[in-house]
Amino acid sequence: MKLPDFLEFEPFNRLRASLGAEQLGAFEFFDPQLHLTAREREELLTGLTLGWSALRCLHDYTLAYKNSRVLVWGQAPGQSWAAPGYHLAYCRTLQQLRRQQPDLRLSVATRLPEPDPWPWRVCPECLQQLQFRGFDAARARHRDYSERVLEAFDLADFFRDYPVYPITSEVLRALDVVA
Repeated sequence: MKLPDFLEFEPFNRLRASLGAEQLGAFEFFDPQLHLTAREREELLTGLTLGWSALRCLHDYTLAYKNSRVLVWGQAPGQSWAAPGYHLAYCRTLQQLRRQQPDLRLSVATRLPEPDPWPWRVCPECLQQLQFRGFDAARARHRDYSERVLEAFDLADFFRDYPVYPITSEVLRALDVVA
């Protein structure tokens, strides 16, 4: 069965004109290897446990699972943190953790779980990797400024600059997995 060319299909063109729609919009064929299912999107709200091979490092160094930017947290056995921390970029800390523990399972989500008992804290190495808002802990003259950026960091604000979903297939096909 051959479908008509809907760009030339006059009834749709009249309908589009009557609705005042000038642009046709975008469409991508669903590929379960590249695109999140509705269930996966829902599960990412509370967190999935994945291996390194499921993660991708985008060109801007943020982390992605399929076509969504994600946060990563987890701690290696024997590691203790004063407050829970999370990663939003493929920083030096994550790179080292991947080399040391290639079989480590990571918690991946599009938002943070409730703090218990401390609030979650962004990884400063991630902000360094992204040079987020001029963050540069390596330079002594920027240290005070960088500490203010770290203390004032807001995840919702971050996701305005780096939208969570969707990431286009063209971008995803051009990337390698983290592992």
